[in-house]
Amino acid sequence: MSGKHVLVGFSGGMDSCAAVHFLKEEGYRVTAVYLVLYEKDPGPLSKHLRQLSDRLNIPLIIEDRRAMFRKIIIESFTNSYLSGKTPNPCIWCNEHVKLKALADLMKSRKASLIATGHYAKKELDPDSHRWFIKRGRDRAKDQSYFLSFVSQGHLEKLLLPLGGKTKKEIRELMVSLRLPIPEGSESHEVCFLEGESYTKFISDRHHASNSAKGAFINAKGEVLGVHDGIYGFTIGQRRGIGIADKTPYYVTALYPEKNQVQIGKVDELYKSVFYATDCRWHLPCKEKTIDVSCQIRYRHPATPAILKVLAPDRVEVTFSTPQKAITPGQIAAFYRNDRLMGAGIIEKIVS
Repeated sequence: MSGKHVLVGFSGGMDSCAAVHFLKEEGYRVTAVYLVLYEKDPGPLSKHLRQLSDRLNIPLIIEDRRAMFRKIIIESFTNSYLSGKTPNPCIWCNEHVKLKALADLMKSRKASLIATGHYAKKELDPDSHRWFIKRGRDRAKDQSYFLSFVSQGHLEKLLLPLGGKTKKEIRELMVSLRLPIPEGSESHEVCFLEGESYTKFISDRHHASNSAKGAFINAKGEVLGVHDGIYGFTIGQRRGIGIADKTPYYVTALYPEKNQVQIGKVDELYKSVFYATDCRWHLPCKEKTIDVSCQIRYRHPATPAILKVLAPDRVEVTFSTPQKAITPGQIAAFYRNDRLMGAGIIEKIVS
């Protein structure tokens, strides 16, 4: 691959440094790209990034994409919670911010490829001639779920040099390279919260007008108490309910149109059927009914399910066994073996 120029999404953590290292070993000409997305003052980090890029002997580009990130990710994040849904901003950020920014830079930087440090693999399906994502070798670290909405246009240009590596191997590599990577440099699931609770993050931006009190109800519709704002709750949540009983209450449903939070006991969290919409497919669905493994959040073990295709962008999913806390707004990813077939947004759970 000598001479091929690749732009690498660069965070300054061990995974992105390892991605640079492996690409250079394969003969690529590498440029690191750091995207300023939410930082108020990126100055101190910029100094650290330049030290790393000097040690790796690669050029570094620092791009300010805060306006894009605020509009596409932060506004959507807050609006989803205010409407009673629980979003997954990382999945949208990968496709609509990070990979888009890297692809936008390709022409001006005369690059032909882009890369990230995700633990996932990419392959071309010989029958459909479409690119698709596969689970990474390190199943404990596999990040294919976070790439479930990546477009074919981005997949075609994307390299994933860590897909065949384990986290243990990457840590050992970093020790051998003696790069100045600080402890605790691993990325957080919702980076822009920076340790702040999502409820405070939203309330600080929407104030009391969107914090109207509402009712806690049970499955029968009986009022059990009062909450301070529907955005402070997500399905499966136990904390913050504040209603004492012999066994704890959990959030089992949200009704934003009535400003109601339904609560119940843990067994009420388990459901088998849901609908997903806005589906994106990497591999074509040739049948109307498909056996898949369905993953409903990052740490959820993919579980056997029957996928019924209702329309090109809408499916009904029936798990073989009930699953805990299926949550509207989250992403459902559909796998066959280690192949990621596609994904959709959880829309409605069937009681």
